[in-house]
Amino acid sequence: MDKTVAECTLGCKVNRCDTDALLEALTGRGYTVTDFNKPADIYLINTCTVTHIADRKSRQMIRRARKLNPGARVAVCGCLSNISKEAVREAGADFAFNSRDVASLLAWLSGSDGRDAGGASPGFDAAGVGDEPEASAGPAAGRVRAYIKIQEGCDRYCAYCIVPYARGRVVSRAFGEVLAVAENLVARGYKEIVLTGIHAASYGKDSGKPLPELMAAVAKVNGLRRLRLSSIEPCAAEENFLRAVAENPKICGHFHLSLQSGCDATLKRMNRRYTAREYAEAAARLREVRNNAALTTDVIVGFPGEMDADFEESLRFVERVGFARAHVFEYSPRAGTPAAGFENQIPPEVKNERGERMRRLTANLERGFLRQNIGSTAEVLFETNKSGFWEGHTENYIKVRAEDTGLNLWNELVTVRLKSADEKGAFITGKVLY
Repeated sequence: MDKTVAECTLGCKVNRCDTDALLEALTGRGYTVTDFNKPADIYLINTCTVTHIADRKSRQMIRRARKLNPGARVAVCGCLSNISKEAVREAGADFAFNSRDVASLLAWLSGSDGRDAGGASPGFDAAGVGDEPEASAGPAAGRVRAYIKIQEGCDRYCAYCIVPYARGRVVSRAFGEVLAVAENLVARGYKEIVLTGIHAASYGKDSGKPLPELMAAVAKVNGLRRLRLSSIEPCAAEENFLRAVAENPKICGHFHLSLQSGCDATLKRMNRRYTAREYAEAAARLREVRNNAALTTDVIVGFPGEMDADFEESLRFVERVGFARAHVFEYSPRAGTPAAGFENQIPPEVKNERGERMRRLTANLERGFLRQNIGSTAEVLFETNKSGFWEGHTENYIKVRAEDTGLNLWNELVTVRLKSADEKGAFITGKVLY
């Protein structure tokens, strides 16, 4: 009888890529994937540690797995596991391993006792930087967007961030390998590909093949309809990058441009290596080369030393840039990072109040961006059917709902007229045009 494996993936799209590679290896050896909330023989949990909330949820998922089946094997990987194997084992993990080391997971599972056979995570190297599934099957049910991990690691060392310590040095995936995976994914039926990495803007710094060159090459893959990028830094929006976007209409007009703060004093303490003015210039350049581009971002409030005036400056900057969407985080200290030891830590109640104000602003900005698109037409890649409506995204990542008229629109690119925005700013209702 086949053994079952259930997975829970937290955090970024890079973790999603890593989990997919692990599942591919397991299913190729006879394991059957089942729902995480059901009893399973193996629970695979890919953790995140970017915030204290991510830490807590990672531990919760480990405990949930142990509760669902006390006799199951629980294998844990990802950033929390890399930083603290003790933390995941205390939560109930049997085995902590590096997500890029598929061999160690398979070797552990082949053991007879089902308990931790050392669990040592290997030192970081280039092995396994990619490893997306290469099966011949088409898009999995409910998933129409494929991800390719193009690089691993980060060397920016922002003062608040634990990720460089958890993921290691920058390693770029081979240029030709990325192209081969992209061609394979398109042949399997995927119309949209996302290039992702821990610090995607660093792609090629160790190999001489820069990100814009890779983008242009992947965009030319025969049959690909859309190429999307994951989070990038303002430094990425240089001349060659902008030219690649301008010359390749398949590259989606959605750019997640990390901000963190709109105050220069705070940016300097964060070690972010750009000013608010430089960020604004990068945003303007992107909008010049791609009409109606959606700029999304991340914002941290309550960073150590952030005075009331600093927060107000950041708030005004976010409003001035006019983001289509923003993820707002209250700063949480991460042990092992410089900022955890900074003076003038902000009280929780102040951080929470600033977070609420920033979220109210960014919610209004999102609603405004959606309203700007009402009445226009756009191609939507439909992904799911819920309660009589098809749901999907435009190339600039507006979520669209269209009434189900009986046609199967799954994994289809369809022209839709955008009619009205949801009051909460979550999506636009559209009418399919034939």
